[in-house]
Amino acid sequence: MSPKPDSLPQETFEGLDPELSEALTTFEAFFKSFGFKRVHGRVWGLLVLSGQPLSSKEVLQELGISQGAASTTLKQLIEWGAVQSTFDTGRRCHVHSPVGNTLSIVATVLRRREQVAFTHFHAGMSRTLQHVNNKFGSKDPRVLTLRSILSTCEIADAVMQLVFNSVSGALGDPQSMLSRTIQAALKFGIGMDGKKLADIPAHALDPKNLETPVNGEDRKLG
Repeated sequence: MSPKPDSLPQETFEGLDPELSEALTTFEAFFKSFGFKRVHGRVWGLLVLSGQPLSSKEVLQELGISQGAASTTLKQLIEWGAVQSTFDTGRRCHVHSPVGNTLSIVATVLRRREQVAFTHFHAGMSRTLQHVNNKFGSKDPRVLTLRSILSTCEIADAVMQLVFNSVSGALGDPQSMLSRTIQAALKFGIGMDGKKLADIPAHALDPKNLETPVNGEDRKLG
């Protein structure tokens, strides 16, 4: 019987070469633009560029961060859907690898950021409304304005959650048009040799016009 994948021997991680180490700053900047700390991008970038699952000990040794920072960062990246963790029975520890679906990562981050933003803004406006109402009375014109702001804030939040839930549901359904289109674009993009998807005609990314590539050439361009 063949050994299970997680029990196969893994090559010792020798660390990144200088060029790949320099590339970590790009990951830092990307994650920071979405509200993460630089260490989140650095850890995720390391997992991407290492080419193999890494233990938290290997992460902290390569990046020169503390055990607490490595553990906390990995835990948060797992919660945000950017990293997956499995138990390696051979090494007797958890190892971590990156999730390549950046759409999932961005969607999760945006959803949480928008929810936090709306929650904070709503709480602040509620306090302000209460202050104006108590000090100047319910007929003060600012009361009506603040109530309107609170109502539109609640509507905007509900619409945002509806959009995110709809997109998440569509991505989770392999038969949905959105999911099929994204999968088609991924299949097309993986073998594009540096070209950009934006340079490809939209009809070429229609799932009906795209066949699963076999050798990088077996695809229809419509």
